[in-house]
Amino acid sequence: MKTYVRCKACGFIMDENHVEDLCPACGLPKTVFEPYMKKISPRRTFIIDQHLHPISVHFPQVFIAVILFMLSLSFWVEDPLRGEFLIAAKLSIIAFPFSVLLGFITGLIDGKIRFKKLKTPLLVRKAIVGTVLQVLSIAILVLYLANGFTTNSMLIIIVLSILSTICGIYLGRAGSTMFNSMMPG
Repeated sequence: MKTYVRCKACGFIMDENHVEDLCPACGLPKTVFEPYMKKISPRRTFIIDQHLHPISVHFPQVFIAVILFMLSLSFWVEDPLRGEFLIAAKLSIIAFPFSVLLGFITGLIDGKIRFKKLKTPLLVRKAIVGTVLQVLSIAILVLYLANGFTTNSMLIIIVLSILSTICGIYLGRAGSTMFNSMMPG
């Protein structure tokens, strides 16, 4: 069984075996760490320690970055490179809504395991923004399927991608504040 410590200064929690000379979060000396007992069941700890949600949220981030960069760059390069950029954007557009759905589902599971309910204020806000992100990802896909890569559709997809990025930033920042939060039991 793992033994945990918590930084008295910033609240960062980590496995005692990984403590080095400085707290990885705030940089203070390891003398600021104190013993910390996770007050959750081993089954919940095991599931949370798999980091399914934190890992799955990176997929939509990658796809949205590819969409943004490839479409933007395609305005500045000629074929055949332009065609390759558009293929990368197309594949990302198709995968984007599915990856957002995966992140949303793993977020619901993670929230339920961590907090034993999904109606905490921060989880509700994250669910609303996650729903907006899902709608944006579907809108991008539908726009592409309906119009392909016309100049107008590409510009609208870029704008929707920027809005998706804003949602992703909010979700990431909100999620990072909850990384070590768990209801006891």
